[in-house]
Amino acid sequence: MLKKSLILMLIAVSAASIVLLCRTASGKKTASEAPAILSDSQLEPYLNIRGWDVEKLSDETVRIPEKFNDTYQRFADVLKESGFDIEKYKGKEVRRVLFLVKNYGGDSEVHAELLLDEGKLIGSALIENKPDGFIKPAE
Repeated sequence: MLKKSLILMLIAVSAASIVLLCRTASGKKTASEAPAILSDSQLEPYLNIRGWDVEKLSDETVRIPEKFNDTYQRFADVLKESGFDIEKYKGKEVRRVLFLVKNYGGDSEVHAELLLDEGKLIGSALIENKPDGFIKPAE
């Protein structure tokens, strides 16, 4: 009986591992995989772990618009791709921490933007600092 229990437990652990590996390999991130809470001392390391050498530029409170214009909707869509849904924060004040990405390369300045609600990471993106610049996940 003990042998059967061990075998069943091994099968369950193996199945769970395979599901986790497949989900990770797909590149899709869900909101539940995003860090729940980040302290001030964890903001820069959060970006460093993703390969970005950053310098903090600003830390301010901003209000998520009640209605998104085209640019903000594009921003929200990019965040949603990486598991963050800022639509539910419409009209709410959140913390916006902006970093200069020093190792992105290219001719344009690139910023990493982290949005937090009471310490909970609700958005993370790289933004090229020019009118027609890119917006993409900070992964």
